[in-house]
Amino acid sequence: MKLVTKLFIILDVIIVFCFLLVYGPISKARVFWITTAMETGSHQYFAYIFYSKNTVNKVMSENKLEEINEETDASSIKIGEVNTNYTSVYEKEILEHNDNDLYKLIEFKYGEFDCYLVAIYDPKRVEVAYSKNLGSGEVLSDIALRENAIVAINGGGYSWSNYKPLGLIVHDNKVIYSQSYSSYAGAAITNDGVLLASSVSASEIKSKNIKEALSFGPALIVNGKSAKIRGTGGSGMNPRTVIAQRKDGIILFLVVNGYGENLSWKGRGGVYYSDLITILERYGAYNAVNMDGGSSTTMVINNKLVNSPCEPQYKGQDYIKSAWILK
Repeated sequence: MKLVTKLFIILDVIIVFCFLLVYGPISKARVFWITTAMETGSHQYFAYIFYSKNTVNKVMSENKLEEINEETDASSIKIGEVNTNYTSVYEKEILEHNDNDLYKLIEFKYGEFDCYLVAIYDPKRVEVAYSKNLGSGEVLSDIALRENAIVAINGGGYSWSNYKPLGLIVHDNKVIYSQSYSSYAGAAITNDGVLLASSVSASEIKSKNIKEALSFGPALIVNGKSAKIRGTGGSGMNPRTVIAQRKDGIILFLVVNGYGENLSWKGRGGVYYSDLITILERYGAYNAVNMDGGSSTTMVINNKLVNSPCEPQYKGQDYIKSAWILK
């Protein structure tokens, strides 16, 4: 056969394969494509390339996280009451450390993706940091360097329409930024070092004894109860960032890589909400909140980038508005 004929045959095979993948009997491909696209802030239009609005809405309604409708019980967190009778290898990883250690980095794989979990032993040393320009943002390593942070992860999200932060930024008992006076799903740390995995508004900072806060979500675990996941959870597969707290007060920073700079045909890679909950349950998270993920997912320790962010813009990272730091 002539070369041109062979090329057309190959092209026909690719088209048929794509058609079967998208419209064929295997629903997993359809769910994966739609939920992953809808999770992004800038690429949701990918979901509508192959599917109608009705199909997208149906898939999203069948794949969602059922949020936990209760407030965090701050009194249930007993800071410093550590049980050294390890119930699992994961407990041992968290609790075995030198007395003067401020933190411990635990590295492991979940499926094919690298995970980085930092246990912070004094929750009162966790603070919010933010970009010096909330409009344009900064990369995490620059924020961490300026703030003399020992450990840093990215925090709250921002709007793709105006690039301003979503919800609240609270630091040292002061409202640094507020989108409005509405309540926002998010994570807040009280003056006593307790992580609240619940909605917060600017008007509640004093009444809820909040020292630090950032907005994103959803809450994955509240008062030891994990969110119920329908289907894939509706979030798709993405790199992830989470802040959590154990019942003994230890704060957890969790970052899960995707495919990094080398995106594959599968997209960004990473994990689903259900995977995050599995990891967090293993390590004893009692309250946990999902932070901004995707290209924002970043961890810096002692001024060194630890993970491999996807779609990097500068210094191997994307621009962010806010962060959680250990000082």
